[in-house]
Amino acid sequence: MQRLLTPVALMVLALAVFGAWMHWAVLDPRNVGWLLDGNDRGANAVGTAAYLRAGHWPLLRQPLLGYPQGLALLFTDSVPLIGLLARPFGVQGIQLVGAWYLVCVVIQASFAWLLVSRHTDDPLTRWLGAALLTFVPVLLNRYGHPSLCAQWLILWALWVHVDARRSASPWHWLGVLVTAALVHSYLLLMIAAFWGSTLIRRLATEPQRGRAAAGVLVLLPVAGIAALHGVFSGGFLSTRTYGSWPLAIDAWWNPANPGYSRLLPSSPQGPDALGFEGLQYLGAGLLALVLIAGAGLVRRRRVGAEGRRLLWLVPAFAILALVAIGPAPIWRGEPLFRVPMTRGIVNLLDPVRAAGRLGWPITYTLIYAAVAVVTRQRRATLILAAALALQMIDLSGMVAAIRTTSAQADDRTTYSRTRDPRWAGLIARAGSVDFEPPQPFGNLQMMEEVAWRAVAACRPVRYFYAARDSRAIRDRTQADAAAFRAGRLDPTRLYVVLSGPVPEPVRSRVVVIDGVAVVPATAPAPPPGC
Repeated sequence: MQRLLTPVALMVLALAVFGAWMHWAVLDPRNVGWLLDGNDRGANAVGTAAYLRAGHWPLLRQPLLGYPQGLALLFTDSVPLIGLLARPFGVQGIQLVGAWYLVCVVIQASFAWLLVSRHTDDPLTRWLGAALLTFVPVLLNRYGHPSLCAQWLILWALWVHVDARRSASPWHWLGVLVTAALVHSYLLLMIAAFWGSTLIRRLATEPQRGRAAAGVLVLLPVAGIAALHGVFSGGFLSTRTYGSWPLAIDAWWNPANPGYSRLLPSSPQGPDALGFEGLQYLGAGLLALVLIAGAGLVRRRRVGAEGRRLLWLVPAFAILALVAIGPAPIWRGEPLFRVPMTRGIVNLLDPVRAAGRLGWPITYTLIYAAVAVVTRQRRATLILAAALALQMIDLSGMVAAIRTTSAQADDRTTYSRTRDPRWAGLIARAGSVDFEPPQPFGNLQMMEEVAWRAVAACRPVRYFYAARDSRAIRDRTQADAAAFRAGRLDPTRLYVVLSGPVPEPVRSRVVVIDGVAVVPATAPAPPPGC
């Protein structure tokens, strides 16, 4: 009977969290408009759509965006794993972000259940502990960046790390590392912290060190996937923004947004990313649970075998915390001091410039440790239930605010910024689409809607938002921009002016559609290539 009740209980938990987090209409794959709102999830959807339209499976690049070089799925903030799984089915013109959100919650709840099951056999206690590891602000707040909602990878790595048999198996680590490499590079780095800690522990404590060292071989397929992403191709430009999105020292109890907590005050907003990349707020329920667990550990004065395994994570977590906090430690919304950094160091750390995320493994491990300690106490079920109730009350404002971001899904309107019917004809007659100037944040919603239309018509887009720019693409887009300013236009190209004034040499050819200046193509376009 319990075997039947477990999946039912997990699905109830996942659906409850998902329903509080998102509107149900996001699950319709034909419902796209709610994504094209000028955020990262819009770029994610467009990148996946381009791969499903013209990607060469099983490669991880698509040719339509960033034409003619193309862009890797990883750099359009898409999830390469989704593209690899969906491309063989030949589906096109759909979004899978909503389904991905639900899958992430289901898997997160499942690994949370497995972790809590190590410490209690009581079904209700398990469910409450799993709920506390699922209903966490660091997951809920990542709605704008779907690939980073795969925080179940952290729980998966933790589940492997704390078990003696699993952590000794290279196959378990191969599974989680390869999956992370197919989701997001930041998550791969976090998983590597767990794997590296396990490897160091085995090398230090086990007599068969040769077998432990052989675990390094799991890096070979991971490196191969990274190569397919284009990570080793070189030529990427530094944004010189490391330190702009840090982890605050008081992040665990600072909501960083006045509307995100009903019970605890929010310190003044410092750098704008304190409420975004660096948000590690636990919530009042989890904060109370951590304090109760800490008091329990003081009374017991021992951590046990699993606790000692967790302590092996401290060196890796110290490095993650150092990089996440950055050169200007923030307390109560203000930097305490600033450590000068050379341009070389800033450029070296540019791949982890959104450093505040790197605190997630520390946060999840803290939550898990607190749940594990409390489940072994008297009245554990009552304590966990009270913590969950407190968590739900505290985060009710946050959940309500985030849920409104998917409200447009109920409208089911695909295009809210490009409503004019002339767009379809303009794109169909063009050999390619170009955005000027090549700066996505001037009008990202317009870029996403036009790019979605272009991908549907199999028309390449020369410039599109990318998480990392290569030197080759940057040089080409700058040359395109210079030619546009000088009036040297490609007659087969549709130009869309995202922001700023229209250059004098091309003003006579401009047509204004939906409040945006465009220069239509004047020469016949070649037939679509896909």
